Amino acid sequence: MAYHTRSVSLPTRSHPFLIKAEEELNNLRACVGSSSLTYEIMLDALKAIGRVYENINELLCASSNQNGLSHMQHRRWVEQELEESVKLLDMCSTSRDNLDTIRDHVQDLELANRRGDLEASKSKLRDYNLILKKANRDVKMQQYKKNEYPEEDSLAVVSLLLETREITISVLQSIFFYLSRQIVSQKSSKWYLVSRLVEKRTIACNGDATCLRVNVEELENEVESLFRHLIQCRVSLLNICSM
Repeated sequence: MAYHTRSVSLPTRSHPFLIKAEEELNNLRACVGSSSLTYEIMLDALKAIGRVYENINELLCASSNQNGLSHMQHRRWVEQELEESVKLLDMCSTSRDNLDTIRDHVQDLELANRRGDLEASKSKLRDYNLILKKANRDVKMQQYKKNEYPEEDSLAVVSLLLETREITISVLQSIFFYLSRQIVSQKSSKWYLVSRLVEKRTIACNGDATCLRVNVEELENEVESLFRHLIQCRVSLLNICSM
């Protein structure tokens, strides 16, 4: 199919914000493609995704870009990403809520451990596993379109949104998969959580449950920050579609 476009003033592939965003995406692809995701990698990935969305929003807010993308030949591509942005916001919101619930369960486990209440600890560990199973199901339930856009500089920002969305989904899914692999084991008739999250921090924490709680809190904060970036980009897309 041939795409015929009028000459409009839009950022090209050499635009500084596009270059920054694509550099971040290249680094993210390497991290997400790693076979051994660590807590640090996931936390850094969430921060990097936030920076990508900051650059994308700067591009979407540029008056030249708004005018160009609001033209009829580009509008349908913008509307496609606008539609998918709702699903991504839902996924991000659900992930944030699930992390909040997981943090509460881990905090309860932490308190039970401090009291030396073995039965309560076992119960909280079961709760932890159950909420993680739910969280894993939640992030896999959303259905996304694999949009394809014409290879032209005028749609570079929209293509960037697509690529960033795909990586964001992958990282959000990886968080719960990773947390679910934290091993619950039994040794010498005592239950304990074998947390391999940030081994260098384990010594500074009062037990693995405390380390896990701190790490979940940090992931939750970054997902909340990501949610705000997604809202900003959605508002910018809505502004373009209303022009």
